[in-house]
Amino acid sequence: MGKIGLFSTKRRQFLMLICLLFTSLSTMAAEQLAGPQQVIQRISDELQTILVQNQDRLKEDPAFVYQLANDVLIPHVDFGHVSSLVLGKYWRRATDEQKQEFSHQFQRLLVRTYSTAFKELQGWDISYTPLRMNVGDEDVAVHTQVNRTGAPPVDVVYQMHIKDGDWKAYDVKIEGISLVTNYRSSFAKEVRRSGMRGLIERITELNDRRAKQIVATNQS
Repeated sequence: MGKIGLFSTKRRQFLMLICLLFTSLSTMAAEQLAGPQQVIQRISDELQTILVQNQDRLKEDPAFVYQLANDVLIPHVDFGHVSSLVLGKYWRRATDEQKQEFSHQFQRLLVRTYSTAFKELQGWDISYTPLRMNVGDEDVAVHTQVNRTGAPPVDVVYQMHIKDGDWKAYDVKIEGISLVTNYRSSFAKEVRRSGMRGLIERITELNDRRAKQIVATNQS
């Protein structure tokens, strides 16, 4: 099997990264009161600042790029929920140990995948569709449009819910393509072919190979 569940172009990979990063929401009560759209804009501005200030290092230091993606993604994505959604019925059949191993390796896979897109990042801005959200809602879809210089605008929908008092992302649709659906199809094929253990081993192999490449690059 080739690459597991990845969008076919760098453009899609870049947009997927933005979707996950933009849905990172702070635990501060004031930010929760500001609403999902306002917080997404704040995170967008913060991310742009980080990228502008670290352009040289982003190009020259793969380990820094990986760590940056790791630090930004992990706290703000509900990986447990994403894992259950991408595996569907196979998640329910998995043992507790398999669930834990899969969630860990899937997290590594996403971080590894999206860290490669940092080098492609350029300026962007986001426009928002009025948010349909009632008082007390804990699961919302934020409809946005990502605009980049020299590229057509792209419709992006962020699916977020409240987890342990924080807004966290668990799915994103880019031009109608769902991250969850995309991975679910690829993972289901692998599970049918080699079982849950085979899927976990395959993802682990891909992750370890990439980790070795990063170490080798830093030592060269």
